[in-house]
Amino acid sequence: MADTVKGDLWKALKHPRARPWLTVAASMPASVGTHALWGSSPAAGVGLTLAAGLLTASAWWAGDGTSKARRLHATLSTAAGTSYMVVATVTDPLDPFLASTWAIGGAVAAGGWNIRQALRTNPDAKTGGQAAGETGLLAKAIGEAKVKMRGKPKVEPNKVTVPLQLQGGQVTSDDLGARIKYIAGELGVSPTSVKVISDPDHADRATLVVIPEDMLKKATPWPGPSNLGGSITDPVVIGVYEDGEQAVLWFPWATGRNATHFLTAGMNGSGKSAGMSVGMTEVLTRRDVIVWAIDPSKGLQTFAPFLPHLDWVEMSMAGGEAMIEALKQVITARADAMGRHGFKNWTPEVHERLAMPYMIVWVEEAAKFFRDGTEMEGLVMEARSAGISVIISLQRPSATSMPTDVREQLGGALVFGVKGGATADMALPEDVRDAGARPEVWQNRRPGYAYLVAPGVDEERYPFPMRTYLIDDEAIETALSHAPRPAADPVTVAAAGEAYARRAIYTPGQPLAGITPKETVMTVEDAEREEEIRLERQVERDIAAAVGGDDTPEPAVDPDAEIPPVPADRIMKFPGQPIQHIERTPEEAAAELLAMLAELRSEGRETVGPKDFAPYGKGTRIGRARSWISGKLTALADEGVYLEETDEVGVYKLLDPELTPA
Repeated sequence: MADTVKGDLWKALKHPRARPWLTVAASMPASVGTHALWGSSPAAGVGLTLAAGLLTASAWWAGDGTSKARRLHATLSTAAGTSYMVVATVTDPLDPFLASTWAIGGAVAAGGWNIRQALRTNPDAKTGGQAAGETGLLAKAIGEAKVKMRGKPKVEPNKVTVPLQLQGGQVTSDDLGARIKYIAGELGVSPTSVKVISDPDHADRATLVVIPEDMLKKATPWPGPSNLGGSITDPVVIGVYEDGEQAVLWFPWATGRNATHFLTAGMNGSGKSAGMSVGMTEVLTRRDVIVWAIDPSKGLQTFAPFLPHLDWVEMSMAGGEAMIEALKQVITARADAMGRHGFKNWTPEVHERLAMPYMIVWVEEAAKFFRDGTEMEGLVMEARSAGISVIISLQRPSATSMPTDVREQLGGALVFGVKGGATADMALPEDVRDAGARPEVWQNRRPGYAYLVAPGVDEERYPFPMRTYLIDDEAIETALSHAPRPAADPVTVAAAGEAYARRAIYTPGQPLAGITPKETVMTVEDAEREEEIRLERQVERDIAAAVGGDDTPEPAVDPDAEIPPVPADRIMKFPGQPIQHIERTPEEAAAELLAMLAELRSEGRETVGPKDFAPYGKGTRIGRARSWISGKLTALADEGVYLEETDEVGVYKLLDPELTPA
């Protein structure tokens, strides 16, 4: 017990707030000693007076650079203490009046310093020196890393910008990016509110940006065309950033900026189609651009207000493939025409001299075409030089939904809410993800929220969320009713051929009830013929891929010869399930597919793919076409209950749904 009391007493004496009291207490015996030695010496009194003055002046000089209040407090305290010592030395420190002055004045002085210390940062905290003091919350969020402020933080309404100096060899901007969720947690804000912007010229520098309040919660109504009758080379305004700045993008080439294809990604309900509708409305108000559009899924739901203003629109798989095939010829013809007149890229002068407008090809639900074997690699690789931008819109840009070669050619990205971090990694560049872009946080709970990455956009804007304007069909129709309607040039028309000539033409004011996309009213014979056309194209592509270059002679193929049976070793066996020539509804086919997956699982199979089910497609056990089976397997992999994607394209890992967490 005694040791405890002794230890507590020693700890109390060492506490910073005990120091002023110890100083006051020590001044009494010190003054008694100086009085005994020099109390009767006039010379000693003069010397003590000069020393007191010098010490007081030193306190004022040493306080330079501190706050004015601290400097004044320290100087007055020094003056009071030294004055007492001089008076006590030449008189009697034990005199009742002087002793009372010492007790009362000393208590006031010591108490004043205690109050000052209490109003400062807790002196007990082990801050770790300047780095910790300057970084505050950052010191906790990034552990032992050394980070200092490079300058004074810039504080704006709803935005704080902090320039940071990183200690080389110990921390990088990527390290800070990986700790964003911890920084956000300490600040009490959303992870999407914190950005770490690296300095491209100095690896040891970064900028921390915090936007505490989400200013995008309330959607901004579309304000109308930003440049009615202007050129497509002018910026296309699609929404606003969280700091109120307009979000803009560009399509054609310009000095210092490449022509751009766009990837538009986002899960169901994320506002992807509505956001693209804002962009297309802006585009169609320009005088020198035409738009070709495809949507084999939602059709009129997406295109209804645009129909009279789209130069060519298709709402079926067969029609979409016909347009994509025609584009291959259109690209070559347009590039040749521009080259003959000395144009390396499309510019407004091309439209003025050749009457050739810029082209934008808008492909909604593009995954359907990729899964059906439609090739777009050549399209996206060659189209930009011919004055054509392609917009590929789909929910998830995985390898099973879109070829990697296509994704690599899409220089721009408009990424809405996605299901998970893996999808976000596929859709956004790595450095943008490291800087704090987190579309998986939104999923489909914040429609219209997106990240915009594209040539011409300030790179520091890449990790900042924006929200597309809120637009409706009435606003679109009103804006486009006053917009110019440029026509396709003769070169494009001739190259597009018969498919373009037979396209559907829509007129303003045409009742939607009278529009019947052919895929929704096809007879059984029509549907079978379209399926045959798609299969024929796929066979042609497969043969071309197998044969190789143009110089390789084509194998002799007898179109009337029977297709040889599938080798027995290539067919999966399903005991007790004979192959039947039947047709099934989508629901029945899905149930049959799940039953087959269960059988394979019971046999110990670990992976499956579309090729495994090819013998059981249309007219057989599953009763649906190969493209349907491929799409259904991908959908099951996205759900993550029965299947899971692997690193190998077209191969899925079998999961046990009974063991999958709810």
